[in-house]
Amino acid sequence: MVELNASDRVRVDPVAHDVIGHKAERLDDIDAAFRLEREVFEQSGYGQMPQELDAQSTFYVAKSLQTGDLLGCLRMIQGEPVQLPMMTLPLHEEWSERLAGVEPGRLSEYGALAVPPHIQSEVGLSVSKALYRAGWEHTIEHGASWCGMVMEPRRAKVMARWHGLVFEQGGPTQYYMGGDVAAFFARPMELIEKLGRFNPELCRYVSSAFDLRTDPPTRVLPG
Repeated sequence: MVELNASDRVRVDPVAHDVIGHKAERLDDIDAAFRLEREVFEQSGYGQMPQELDAQSTFYVAKSLQTGDLLGCLRMIQGEPVQLPMMTLPLHEEWSERLAGVEPGRLSEYGALAVPPHIQSEVGLSVSKALYRAGWEHTIEHGASWCGMVMEPRRAKVMARWHGLVFEQGGPTQYYMGGDVAAFFARPMELIEKLGRFNPELCRYVSSAFDLRTDPPTRVLPG
């Protein structure tokens, strides 16, 4: 059984298939997440995340609830002091204007979601859902005005069409870390509102630790 602090403990929804995601706070979890990210990136032919982003990164890990085995990890990156990768890519004029007045500290990027191929084929969807939940909770707790990620447009279409996670493309594609990608953005609350329309089950799972009736949403104490 994975040991969690009371603030991290979550109810496991059937959609997660006995996978739980939580913040990597212990050194062994952080080290394991760094290693897993590096291994998956190397296997996929991507470059490595710039080391200067480490200080403003937070790792979340997905583990088997039964065995405690590490199944995947997510790096969330805050927008300062180093500029986020998604903000270094070209943006359409409307998006440059939209984001111009946003303080860097109010930006959060889903920097890297890493799941080994053999895990991906077995419970990859459950792992991704648990990590996206952790990432969305991160954006709420850090007061992000906008969140986003760097990804291929075809992946964004899959996320929107099949999972209800809708991010808008902010600029043209550019070669970066092994592929032609673009910057995609969403407001955290708009992301969850659209998820509620397109995938209510996943929305309940992602947002169940928060009271969405408050502004901003507040964490619901377990029990």
